[in-house]
Amino acid sequence: MKQPVVVILLFLLPFVACVNEAEEFTIPIAPVNFEIHRASYDVELRNALAYKAFTEEARRRDTDRFGYAGLLVVTDVTGSTLFAYDLCCPYEDNKNIKVVPGGDGKAECPSCGSVFVTMYGQGSVVKGPARQFLQRYRVTPIYQDTYRISN
Repeated sequence: MKQPVVVILLFLLPFVACVNEAEEFTIPIAPVNFEIHRASYDVELRNALAYKAFTEEARRRDTDRFGYAGLLVVTDVTGSTLFAYDLCCPYEDNKNIKVVPGGDGKAECPSCGSVFVTMYGQGSVVKGPARQFLQRYRVTPIYQDTYRISN
């Protein structure tokens, strides 16, 4: 009686073992250390659904770091809360393919067409082949209208 069950299990084992459980793409970990100054350099980030992208060209200090492909800093629907993401599309996993933010609280990958919601602080996927959220970074208030972005 036990022998047929064992034979069936041995028959099914190769099919179960061939399941690909690896994620499609991941963004490499890269250092992030940058300050946002909404009273001076970054006044546009005081507005609702505002955004600003930062890459190596935006370096203000020698200690500034921008993640893997650069930083995308956005505000919520009130303009009072900041969120930060990596510009790299998690599906493309290529630092040269950057998501493009829009004034509607979303960002889109120009290559794969994936769309991510950025205005709620999650970077969740609403369309496209991407399954992973945008890489998020920590935004910490330092003092009045100044924030540090880090990982």
